[in-house]
Amino acid sequence: MRAMNKPCTHFVLTAAILTLLAAAPACAQKESGAGDGDEGPIAETWDEKASYALGVNIGSNLDPEDLTLDSDLLLRGFKDSLEGSEAMDSDEIDSVLSELGAKMQAHADRARKAAMMENTAKSAAFLAQKAREEGIVKTDSGLLYREVRPGEGDSPTANQSVTVHYRGTLIDGTRFDGTYERDQPATFPIGSVIPGWAEALQLMKPGAKWEVFIPSELAYGAHGSAPAIPPAAALVFEIELLEVQ
Repeated sequence: MRAMNKPCTHFVLTAAILTLLAAAPACAQKESGAGDGDEGPIAETWDEKASYALGVNIGSNLDPEDLTLDSDLLLRGFKDSLEGSEAMDSDEIDSVLSELGAKMQAHADRARKAAMMENTAKSAAFLAQKAREEGIVKTDSGLLYREVRPGEGDSPTANQSVTVHYRGTLIDGTRFDGTYERDQPATFPIGSVIPGWAEALQLMKPGAKWEVFIPSELAYGAHGSAPAIPPAAALVFEIELLEVQ
C-alpha cells in the first residue's frame, strides 16, 4: 500500500546468490524424504544437514536457461576454494562470473517480462468485468470503487494524514497486507501511499467503507513489489476511513 522505491538495475552475481539463499528454503517445497528406497539418512550432524540443505537450495534455484551446471565441477570449485587451491586464476574466474551474472540477469528479465505480460492481460480482464458490476464507479484515472458504507463530513486532502482499517488482496484473492487480522488500524500521510490509494482516500468521507480496485499503473506498476505483489498486478482493497488528522 505504501509507495515503493524504484528498483535498482545494477546486478551483482554474489548478491543474486545471497538472494537465493535468503529465499524460502527450496527443500521445504520438495518431498520430505532425503533419499530413495531403503537409503539411510544422508546427513547425521547439524553441520552435515546444513551442508546438504545449502546444496539443495542452490541447486533447485539456479536454473537459468543459458546454463547447464556440471555438478562435479561445481563441487570441486567449492572444495578448491575452501582449500585455497583454485585451478583457474582469479582474472579468469572474475570474467566468467561477470558473464554468468549477465546471463542470470537476462534470464530474470525474460521471466519478469513474461509475468508482466500475463498479469497485464489478467488484470485488464478482471477490471473490465468489475466495471460492469452494479454499484461500481470508475474515475477518469481508471480507479474502480464500490461504496459499502457511506461516511459523513469532509474528505481528506493530499497533505493530511488518515487512520484506516484495510485489507489488500491480489485479484485471485491472495491476501498480502492488512490491519484487520492484528486488530490495529494504520495511520499515515496520504502523500506516502500509492496513487490509487491517495485518489480513493480523497474521495472518501470519515466513516466510509469502500471496495477499491486499483489498476497496476496506479499501484506498483510494471515491476510490482516483491515478493508479495507481482509485476503489472491489479490490486483489490477493502478500506475503512476511520479518522482524518
